[in-house]
Amino acid sequence: MSFPPPSHPPQPPASAPGPGQPWGPQWNPAGQPVQPTLNGFAVTALVTSLVCLAPLGLIFGIVALVQISRTGQRGKGLAIAGISVSGAVLLLAALVAGTADFKVWTLPGRDGNGDVTSSGWTTIYSLRTGDCFNPGTEIKRDQSTLNDASVELVPCDTSHRGEAYASFKLSEQRDFPGPDTITAIATPRCGKLFLDYSLDPGTFGPLQTYFYYPSERHWATGDRTVRCWVGPKGDAEIDTTVRRDESNLDSGQLAFLSAVKPLNATGMLRPAQGPQGDLDEAKAWAGQMAEAQAESIRLLKDADLPEAQRPTEQLVAEFEAGLPFWRQAAKASDADTYLGHLRSVDQHNGHTHVRRIRELLDLPLPSTTPTQARHETSAPGPV
Repeated sequence: MSFPPPSHPPQPPASAPGPGQPWGPQWNPAGQPVQPTLNGFAVTALVTSLVCLAPLGLIFGIVALVQISRTGQRGKGLAIAGISVSGAVLLLAALVAGTADFKVWTLPGRDGNGDVTSSGWTTIYSLRTGDCFNPGTEIKRDQSTLNDASVELVPCDTSHRGEAYASFKLSEQRDFPGPDTITAIATPRCGKLFLDYSLDPGTFGPLQTYFYYPSERHWATGDRTVRCWVGPKGDAEIDTTVRRDESNLDSGQLAFLSAVKPLNATGMLRPAQGPQGDLDEAKAWAGQMAEAQAESIRLLKDADLPEAQRPTEQLVAEFEAGLPFWRQAAKASDADTYLGHLRSVDQHNGHTHVRRIRELLDLPLPSTTPTQARHETSAPGPV
């Protein structure tokens, strides 16, 4: 004889499992099996790992696995995924931390006047006139682009490589003019602007002016700014500002420095190649120097320098004696002839008289004379 199957469903277990024992199937009051609940820590572990909270994701994932092993809840796969993602993120962070440069996280401090009071990192786009800084990349004359646009701003009485002194916009060009055109515009303009910023550049030793200019990519975003800065030549550093304007000078000092400014300004444009590399360019510069020296002669004659009248007259006489050689250099037929005329110019540089004038006017003694001063201007690359 056979018996029909029972008409009622199987019943749930009479008692709960003991501590540490996994739960079996859950049952509702009607006797139907119920799916285990989803563990909240498992969900949290995955979510936090995906939103870059890897340490929390790792912790939540471990807690979830412990609870699931005791309660039988669902979510083991989520917990494992959260632990895996968090572990991978933490491992990557550890690798990056060993090689990454976090210098831009420390911002410079400024006082109420905008002067830098504490060192910090920013970009060249934040440079202000008068800021002293260390470039974030090595500067080379033949550099075609910058690998690093960051700079470390420092107080000017701290050792540094550069000082921002001016900026201007290329407003006449609509389309990107290219590096050569920008350099042709920026070189003389940055040179002239430097002499407005520092009337007495020879005091600080051999200096070189540089400029940052916008790359084609930045030009497309509307950036037209050329940023001029100056620093010692080579790898040397300086621990003072090179700013020296009318506010730092008395009337006699200003009169003398203004008189020799044409020579300084034109001397900054001396061609880097020399007559052997480009005779025509060298001759053109010699012609400009002749005009500048003639202008300085006129200004020195008009300058009111009673305390230094005699050495000023002697300097004028030397400059007048050297002027014809500049004009002859501008017409030289070859490089050797050109250099011969420049040697004659140097014999009339008036260096002794310049030193005496500066002593009488209480000006620092320069490391270069006006005709010897050479502040090469170069572009370290687009930014």
